[in-house]
Amino acid sequence: MLVVPFSSLSLLARNPSRIRFLLAASAARVACLAMSASPQPAATVSVEYAKSGRSTCKGCSGAIASGALRLGATTPDPRGYDATKWYHVACFPSASHPLGPVESINGFDSIKEDDREELLHELEKNRKRGQTVVSPSEEPSPKKVKSQMSPSAEGLSDKASVSIEYAKSGRSTCKGCTENIAKGTLRLGASFHDPRGFENTKWYHVACFPTSSYPVFPVENINGFDSIEDHDREKLQELKENDDNAADHLKKEMVHGLGGSKEVSEKNPEEVKNHNSKIDKTVNPLDKPSPKKVKAHMSSTAKGVSEKASVLVEYAKSGRSTCKGCNENIAKGALRLGASAHDPRGYDSTKWYHVACFPASSYPVFPVENLQGFDSIKNDDREKLRELEENYKSDGNAADRSSEPNLKEEMVDSTGISKEGAAKNLEELSAGNNRIHPVISFSVSDINKDYKGATLPTQWKAFKTVIFREQEDGLHASAKIAAFDFDGCLAKTSVRIIGADKWSLQHKSIPEKLKSLYNDGYKLVIFTNESNIDRWKNKRQEAVDSKVGRLDNFIGCVKVPIQVFIACGLGKGKGTPDDPYRKPNPGMWWLMAQHFNSGIEIDMDKSFYVGDAAGRDNDHSDADIEFAKAIGLKFHVPEEYFGP
Repeated sequence: MLVVPFSSLSLLARNPSRIRFLLAASAARVACLAMSASPQPAATVSVEYAKSGRSTCKGCSGAIASGALRLGATTPDPRGYDATKWYHVACFPSASHPLGPVESINGFDSIKEDDREELLHELEKNRKRGQTVVSPSEEPSPKKVKSQMSPSAEGLSDKASVSIEYAKSGRSTCKGCTENIAKGTLRLGASFHDPRGFENTKWYHVACFPTSSYPVFPVENINGFDSIEDHDREKLQELKENDDNAADHLKKEMVHGLGGSKEVSEKNPEEVKNHNSKIDKTVNPLDKPSPKKVKAHMSSTAKGVSEKASVLVEYAKSGRSTCKGCNENIAKGALRLGASAHDPRGYDSTKWYHVACFPASSYPVFPVENLQGFDSIKNDDREKLRELEENYKSDGNAADRSSEPNLKEEMVDSTGISKEGAAKNLEELSAGNNRIHPVISFSVSDINKDYKGATLPTQWKAFKTVIFREQEDGLHASAKIAAFDFDGCLAKTSVRIIGADKWSLQHKSIPEKLKSLYNDGYKLVIFTNESNIDRWKNKRQEAVDSKVGRLDNFIGCVKVPIQVFIACGLGKGKGTPDDPYRKPNPGMWWLMAQHFNSGIEIDMDKSFYVGDAAGRDNDHSDADIEFAKAIGLKFHVPEEYFGP
């Protein structure tokens, strides 16, 4: 009943529209009260495939994937329409919505036969585990739902399928030891159906796999067993018989590197260090040790540095690098020692140290005359390194000698960069002197995911003015290099036309020839210039997409793994310095040789380069033949090598 104060009657009398408004509002309020007091009508339950991925499960708050089977509870809304709450089948609160015969659910006849059986199975499991009653108006917390779903979602079911493969990246985490699984490492996966509509896979190191929970034996029946290498099959078969210690040893040896399992485990000190850190309690590679801990850190055998790691010496080109020993910056121009080890992503990673902080017991640093770059430093600095060697032989570690407190400071070249060092520095690449190999400083921190604002595809990265393609499965480091130019050599292209598909094979024999080289143990490498990427500031993304897309499509066409380097810098011009990585300068070659070939020395007698720019009458330049001369490679033109 509408109650109006007496004092307001005169006001309402003068304003009839206000009376109508109050009456309407009161009527709506009365209707809402009446509906809330009356029992709620039973919800109508329906089943269907999600039409998009936008709906959210009211049980677990997770998204329902497009095409996933979902159950909906529809009830009339007081505002005059029907409201539907969607659920994953496993999350449906059947206690709150009596379903009756499953066959009577709206839409049951329109779903697939196997999904009908799955629906019956899931709802039956739902009833058996006595799921907590959830009102349609309630939305339980994700934590509660996770605990409710755990019996099925954990999926230690006999129906789980097990697969084996080499890890495609380093992003997956072992569900057993919670450590990352390195790229190229053999891993086992347990896949089971997720109630949200997709297959869920849990990855494990082979040694961490819970064999008692999954149908892993006989190993010959595992998905992917036929695609792994023979020695890894043997290791997998040994897993059943080995005890815990053997399994731990197995985990170390199961790294499938780009040059073979054992080879990569020897060349990947970072992974060995991570593994041993659980036993030796050493500093995590991502942590920055304090100076007090450096001494113990350097002496620890858990450094795990392979004897095949390469050591180089140079003057620091900037003040950005940090000594991995004392965690202090290395001043620009200071003499520094770098330990390079193969990274499973396809390049070599360098750790820099002050000379006084270098862990000489862990790396092959002596005799110092064999260090890369030794010939390019000043004579007095060479003597300092020789003193370091003598001190180490007599005392074990130069960093421990109290008579050498100022060794680090003395190693700084007061001129910033010495004249002798600069003469042999990266800028010397343009001189093409192949008798003295320039040392190229390279570390993971120098790598970018874009190039001067242009986005690169996932498998492509940038280093200075070079865009390179990350190493893919099947590409092996080798002493034999078969190197090629791209435009006009492997592919017909036009500088006036851009587009990832605007190319064709230069010679029909190219796919067969490249496959033959690959099967003969050669590593295939493309070195190509593309100055438009730098020049087209307003269309840089188009230039990147065109060049990178053509190379990706070419590799897909010939069906062999190829390493690629693109020099984007400009040639020498008015006010423009010559880019050391742009052909004919040999910078791209030395980048590959020093940091992208797993430390394997290249056999120059068996390696060669093919390019079309040979300085002939109709050639656009002599960049390719001069590139080969600067390195000391045998040179061929395409028509000679591939035929007409």
